[in-house]
Amino acid sequence: AVVSTQSTGTVIATLIIVNMAIYNGNIRFPSNTVVNNVVEGGFEEPTATVIPTATAANHVEHVIQQRFDKRSQSVRRVCEAKGSRAAGVTKPVELFDVPSIGLLWCPTFKAGSSNWLDLFCKAKFNHPLYQDCDVSKLRENNPTTKYTQVRAEDFTYSNKMKNELGIPFMTVRNPLARFVSAYRDKWEWASSKSYYFDRSGQEIVKQYRSVGLHLSDEEKENLLAAAAKIIHHQTQRDLTLDEITANPYLNPPGPTFKEFVKWALNGGMDLHFMPFYQSCAPCAIDYNILRLEKLNEESGYLFSFIERSYLNLDFRMSQSTHSKTETCLNDYFRTISRHDLQALYGQLFKVDCELYGYPCKEILRDIISQPKASQDIVKC
Repeated sequence: AVVSTQSTGTVIATLIIVNMAIYNGNIRFPSNTVVNNVVEGGFEEPTATVIPTATAANHVEHVIQQRFDKRSQSVRRVCEAKGSRAAGVTKPVELFDVPSIGLLWCPTFKAGSSNWLDLFCKAKFNHPLYQDCDVSKLRENNPTTKYTQVRAEDFTYSNKMKNELGIPFMTVRNPLARFVSAYRDKWEWASSKSYYFDRSGQEIVKQYRSVGLHLSDEEKENLLAAAAKIIHHQTQRDLTLDEITANPYLNPPGPTFKEFVKWALNGGMDLHFMPFYQSCAPCAIDYNILRLEKLNEESGYLFSFIERSYLNLDFRMSQSTHSKTETCLNDYFRTISRHDLQALYGQLFKVDCELYGYPCKEILRDIISQPKASQDIVKC
């Protein structure tokens, strides 16, 4: 059952965080809850069901406490076991905070980041109707919002952040689903996303698409240029059968998932699927971890705190649209060879899956046991 909160009086709800003080206040619960444990992502996580009203608040606090405790323990255990590999990042960690609400956010793209960007921009510009926000706007010099680059190797920074900057938090998602979601949103059928086609998609297609041995390098370049021109000026539905048939770089436009995987395995990287441990250094910074799969429930505590104590923003976490991607995982990964699936797991997914308790190995093992897809183009 989804639990949401609405505060009354002067103090706000129990926050989502296990390692911070509980704010006591009057909280009204639309449904009454009790703790149950469910297996979620490889280890048990508490969930909620109906109980008498008088004890609802205590039980909900217990649910959140247990859930975040388990996640925090899992991260610490994996960090200790893996040592430098889990702790290492390739760049300073990017963190945003709005001091008045005492939160410090590490953006994790394709894991609810659009919702958090919207919230932080509305808070930064003190306007409940602020729209069209992106990370660059949060980076703009403004006394309301700080942009902090943390040295990942500075393990003592966590306490400083908590005391001076705010409570650090991040949102995670099943890494397999996040990878597919990034592909679907940014690279698939590139005719509607020419920016990503220019940035990397064109090079992916050039390197990894088989277009026929009979074509010379010059002919290939001409076909690729013609495909790029069409992609920039037409949408996918405008492509004719003759265009697709005559130009292998338009069949399909943009990289297939199989080509995208080849690129990623050979060093291709983007923030939309960069491993969490590389972008946020969770072994160095003691984050409070929300899951996209439970974000509506878990963000309710945070929103209650923000709205009543700071800007009174009319903001709610939008309903997640990630479920469609989750149902299509098999369709995409079945186009990939066993060898590449195993390499992809070891190179991109393994550390994050273990840090955050997602059963990626089991999911991929099940996919490998299925017949390989008969074609590379996925329709899901």
